[in-house]
Order: sequence, then structure tokens, then C-alpha cells
Amino acid sequence: MNRLKALLHPPVRLIILIDILSIPLVIIALKKLESTNPVSLAAYFISAYALTVTVINFGRLKDRLKELATGDELALVRGIKALMRRNKYTRRYLESRDFRAETALYAGLAVNMFYAVFKGVTGAMYSSPWLWSMGIYYLFLGGIRFFLMRGVRAEKRIEEDKQSRLHELKTYRLCGAMMMVLDLAVGGMAVQMIWQNKANEYSQAAVIISAAFTFYCFILAIYNAVSFRKRDSAVLSAAKNLSLTGALMSMFSLQTSMLHTFGNNDSDSYRRIMNSVTGGIVIAAVIAIATYMIIRGTYKINEIQEGETL
Repeated sequence: MNRLKALLHPPVRLIILIDILSIPLVIIALKKLESTNPVSLAAYFISAYALTVTVINFGRLKDRLKELATGDELALVRGIKALMRRNKYTRRYLESRDFRAETALYAGLAVNMFYAVFKGVTGAMYSSPWLWSMGIYYLFLGGIRFFLMRGVRAEKRIEEDKQSRLHELKTYRLCGAMMMVLDLAVGGMAVQMIWQNKANEYSQAAVIISAAFTFYCFILAIYNAVSFRKRDSAVLSAAKNLSLTGALMSMFSLQTSMLHTFGNNDSDSYRRIMNSVTGGIVIAAVIAIATYMIIRGTYKINEIQEGETL
């Protein structure tokens, strides 16, 4: 029992090392080796173990990484902070949580736009309507992020607390409505793809880039969930939900690509079942999040407006 506990709760340094090693090992296994090669099997086992211990020890890992990134323990971090304090914007990033949250929206928008272009280009290369639709999805997702950034700026210009809160909630509700329309459209495309059992062959490089973006989306979703959990801001809550929905859709898109690229020996029915199950769960979850945002936003808006009439 003690050995199992030690295996599942290794030192944080060891977890970081295993995470770093597992990424190139899996890339080499996917690109250079057969799936039955012992090295490939070892790489898959190490990556599975790395994911398991990272999830189990996420709290410890997060606290330690935050301590290293924000403290003065590492000479490199001290040097970076000294450089950042020389510029007013980077100094503000260090000192203002609000500014860091706003910066996260800009970063998400930039990555969204890059990935939208990537999906559009690969869709043209492989004549894949599914990749085209995912490119359009991420393009519009970037548009919603831009809409949220405008909401943050507008909120700063409103001085009255009640009006500021109303503007936040209306932005939050409209964001949910936009997500609902977008996800219904993508859901329709996914149903068509699953029904027709489309199976385009994608390059391994394209799948690896998709996997890296999916990993980024989940990190961003976790970061936003942790960073914004104590903030009473509807706009930042919308940003958190947007990150989560983007991560879920990325996971579904990655699965379809991996089944098409690495599942050549899989039957058509197997691919259809896997895509149907994952796609159904993801799309239902995203629609549920959007519905919750619309209902909650409407309830809060009515609550404030009814208070004004009393």
C-alpha cells in the first residue's frame, strides 16, 4: 500500500521531469516507430503514468510551480522580474490581477486566430469539410473573445456600480447566446461527418499540432478556473466558460483526427461509435454551459432591474 502511494505521489520535481520526457517520447513513437514496437509501448506507458500523476497531484504541482514562478527562489525568475519592473506594462502585469486576466483574453484571442488559420489551411490541403468547419468554429470563438475584451474595456468606462454590473451581465448572457448558436452549427456538422463516416487522412505533424493546441486549451481552462474563482466578474466567468468549451471541442476534434490518422485498422463502425459518443458528450456539455449562461445572466439582470423599481 505504501509503495502504491509513493508511486502515485512522487516528488514534484520527478513529476515535472516525467512530464517533460513523455512529450518527445510520444512524438518519436508516433512519427518513427510502429505501434507494436517495445519503445512505443514504453512511451505510451510513460505518458499515461505522467498524465495520471499530474492529475492526482495537480494541487501540489500547481502550488509548487506558482511558488517558483512568483517567488525569489530561482535566480532566473529574479532576473526576469527585475527586467519586467523596468517597463510600466510588464510591471503592471506583475502587480495587477485584473491586468493579468485581461492579458489572458488577448493571448487566447491570438492563439485562437492562429489555430483557425491552421485548421482552414489543413482543410484546404486535405479537402476536409470537417477541418473547414472547425477552422470557422475557432474563428468565431476568437470573435467572441474579442467581444469579451470590448466588454472589459466598456466596463472600465462605466462609473456607476449598478450600471457596470448590468453591462457585465448582458455581455455574459450575449456571450452564452453566441456560443449556443455556434455550437449548434458545429454540432450539425459533426452529425453529418459521423453519419457519412468521413475518414480523411491527415499528416502526423498536423495531428501533433492539434494535440499541442488541445493541451494548451486544457491548461488555459484550468488556469482561468483557478485565477477567476474568487472574482465576482461576469465577464471573467464568461472567459472561463469560453476556455472550457474551446478545450472540449479541441478534444473532440483531436479524437477524430487521431482515429483517421492512426486508426487505419479500425472498422468504420468503431470510428462511428467513438466519434458519436465523444461528440455527443462534448456538444451536450457545451450547449449546457451556454444554456446556463443565458439563464443565469437573465436571472441576475432581472434581479437588478426589479431592485431598481422598488
